[in-house]
Amino acid sequence: MKKVLYIFVLLISFNIKARQLEETVKPAESFQSNRISNADVSFQLPRYIFTYTNTRVIVKFNNPNSLKLINNNYELDLIVNGTNQKVVFDNNGTGNFYYIFKNDNALQILIEDVNYTVQPSVISIWYIISPLVAVLLFFAYRVVLMRKNKTPKLVVKRNLETVVPQTKLYESTLSVVKVRELEEEEL
Repeated sequence: MKKVLYIFVLLISFNIKARQLEETVKPAESFQSNRISNADVSFQLPRYIFTYTNTRVIVKFNNPNSLKLINNNYELDLIVNGTNQKVVFDNNGTGNFYYIFKNDNALQILIEDVNYTVQPSVISIWYIISPLVAVLLFFAYRVVLMRKNKTPKLVVKRNLETVVPQTKLYESTLSVVKVRELEEEEL
């Protein structure tokens, strides 16, 4: 019984010593993991980006249980091209914000140790608007042209009582030919 009690006390003392050691190491470890680096975050842009339209930029944490997210209630402030942008993340570590590309097409996102800079190919909004305007102008021209060349419709009345029906019958030009059967004599 003494041996069991001795082993029990020894296990408890090792457990207490391990907890003390863990508590002394944990603050330094949490301080290091609390910083965001390029390996922690990824950014996604749409394939086609048009000028003067809202473009959705997706920010995704590789570890959704990041201490930085948990400590800030899943809300972080990013610096997007020099302006402060608040991003709210979901439980999966995914958040988004909207950015409007104007004349310049550079995007720079800063947050702690992360510096994300990209220059995507931006399509001018006139590439969408100009064909639509051309089609609308074409149809407007056609409507105006039709109104200028508008002629009165020709009205035709039919009087069915005065129509004389044709009574001429066609005779057949075929003639009927009688065929006699010749009996052959039997020999």
